[in-house]
Amino acid sequence: RDAGASARDRDGRATDGRGVFFIIHSRAGARAGGVRWARHGARDARVGAGGGDDVDGARAWDIAGGARDAGASARDRDGRATDGRGVFFIIHSRAGARAGGVRWARHGARDARVGAGGGDDVDGARAWDIAGGARDAGASAANASATTAVEALEVVGDVEVIRVSDGVATCVKDGVIPNRGRALACFLTQFGDFDSWELAQTLVDDMERLKGEGVTVVAIGIGSVEAARSFAKRTRFPIENLYADPEAKTHAALGFAPGLGRKGGAFEWIEDKAPFVNGYAKLLLMCAGIGSPGTLPAVFGGYFGSKDKDQIFVEGSNLDVPAIRKAMKLTLGEGYLRPFELATLRLNNMVEILNNWEELTPKDSNLLIQRGGAIVFDDGKAAFRHDDQGILGYCPAARLVDKALSEDPAAPPDAVETLHLAAATRKAYVDDIYTSISALEKAKEKNVAGEDLTGKWRLIYTTGTKKVAANVNKTGGGSYFPIPAVQSFDLNSGRIRNGIYLGPIKFFFDGPFIWREKLNMLEFTFTRVSLALGSAGPWSKDIDDGKWDAVKMAEQSASSGQGNVEKGKASKPGANPFFKFVYADDKCIAARGRGGGLALWARVGEPETDAQE
Repeated sequence: RDAGASARDRDGRATDGRGVFFIIHSRAGARAGGVRWARHGARDARVGAGGGDDVDGARAWDIAGGARDAGASARDRDGRATDGRGVFFIIHSRAGARAGGVRWARHGARDARVGAGGGDDVDGARAWDIAGGARDAGASAANASATTAVEALEVVGDVEVIRVSDGVATCVKDGVIPNRGRALACFLTQFGDFDSWELAQTLVDDMERLKGEGVTVVAIGIGSVEAARSFAKRTRFPIENLYADPEAKTHAALGFAPGLGRKGGAFEWIEDKAPFVNGYAKLLLMCAGIGSPGTLPAVFGGYFGSKDKDQIFVEGSNLDVPAIRKAMKLTLGEGYLRPFELATLRLNNMVEILNNWEELTPKDSNLLIQRGGAIVFDDGKAAFRHDDQGILGYCPAARLVDKALSEDPAAPPDAVETLHLAAATRKAYVDDIYTSISALEKAKEKNVAGEDLTGKWRLIYTTGTKKVAANVNKTGGGSYFPIPAVQSFDLNSGRIRNGIYLGPIKFFFDGPFIWREKLNMLEFTFTRVSLALGSAGPWSKDIDDGKWDAVKMAEQSASSGQGNVEKGKASKPGANPFFKFVYADDKCIAARGRGGGLALWARVGEPETDAQE
């Protein structure tokens, strides 16, 4: 396939001793339709970029075995190509690679770790876009570690942990996690961590139900046996289900996020170049959201509450505090997550943890920041996996219980149903939203029509920019957007409005857009910013830099008679901010932005732009 190319593209090759396996990058900034060259053995393949797809970056193509591959064995070799300015891309997988494999990509100096996920298209080869944010075909929030999910029990089997009930050391393979039946294994953070406390406390109420359904529940936490016993006593987590891992060896074996300033984590250079920065300093930085994706939204969510989430202090539950429950019912009502309710639980836990800090925490301060995760095993194979990426990034207990009791924990969610649920109620799990948008993005046929975009849309979910998404895309994730952010698209007038609305405060931008139907791309700019306070205003200021007129003129300029765009006049798709839509209907729209992040909006009405004023 060839969409037309610049003659300046260069080819790149990679080999692991068995021949040249693949793929070419195109140079940075290569324009849409550039030709990439690949060689697999003696076979040349000429691959077009595909009509301008992902025009803001370089596409890496894996030639070995066909067009797509969602899985690779741990024996993958990496291949690199360069044009003198750095390494641009990704590894091949060997022929016959199996599902669930891990791919590594390098773009410049940045590593992106991408899980193949779910066994999709295991007999082919997958091309991954590195510049626009690594894409994940994962069917769950799994498959992000250096070990494939299917090998998790094998890899961790020889690691020794301590049974807290009697203090006996035992290998994980010797009955800690059974290799028959269903098991839920929670790899807790250290015993004095918010994440461990919240997950254990909320899971307690479902322990009997899980046991009755034949699900074995195991929790392995970081710290000493004495710390684990104190933790069990204070959280009321069953001691017979708890194991201690003093040096976090299980976490290391499974490749869970090591935390800021440690090898494999954000700012890993700190470990070698600033060894005087101890775990306490790193913990404070992570609590502030530095090197800890998702932490700040989780913190703020504890104060705001949510009409779409369940209340915490429920009569008879493990978390119930009668005095707090009654006071909140009188002042804020009941039946939903009240403002400050989750923050109150965290405050109670913080007081308890700080009063028993030396008793609960590990001696090695660097283990204070080690993240954990959870895996649902089915006959010894990991069917679902969640990796915590930051503080308060643990998988909700309700999510784990649903997966542990489901008929097939590895089954991907229904993409459209998931997006509709998220748009209507915000009750879909964020990992499922990410997986669903990713699945729709890679589908050959996109359900996107320009007329479906006309409307007023509230932002529901986002993974953030490419830099943030690089962390998110390892395992799925993202978050519900906490404040009212609304965008309007009016295809008839070609106008867009993007605004934040907080009570009487309205802050918004207006501008023109171009709908590029063949690319499902809405390219836009803003030419005016406005502020209104209640009925006063809006006060507006023009911010037009004049460049958009040139873009529009180039878009419309064609030589007479032949229908060809005049040389030098064709506008470059993606030169301005854009959304590349992957799904649109009368309930929701989903897209990837120029920055590489994914987003979901829910329809809330007819468009409101300056064209309607």
